[in-house]
Amino acid sequence: MRIALRRPGTRVSATLAAVAVAAGVVVGVASPAHADYTSPLYKTLAACKAARPTYVSSWTSPGPCYPMYNWNGTKRVGYAFKVTTRG
Repeated sequence: MRIALRRPGTRVSATLAAVAVAAGVVVGVASPAHADYTSPLYKTLAACKAARPTYVSSWTSPGPCYPMYNWNGTKRVGYAFKVTTRG
């Protein structure tokens, strides 16, 4: 009785094809990325305002600078702004 041998590259190429199809499905079904995040802390309000233009793009827009406080709200630790996705 003869044993039918597979060609060695067939299994690897079939695996790569399955991975490529799975990746395409994941990317196609995924929701668009949202950029809603808080900027790094800046020590002064002037530094915060100066950094805002670097976050402007066709996808994102920065909000106004606001003070950030420590965990119990007694001491101001810097300034930040929120970067949001353009709708």
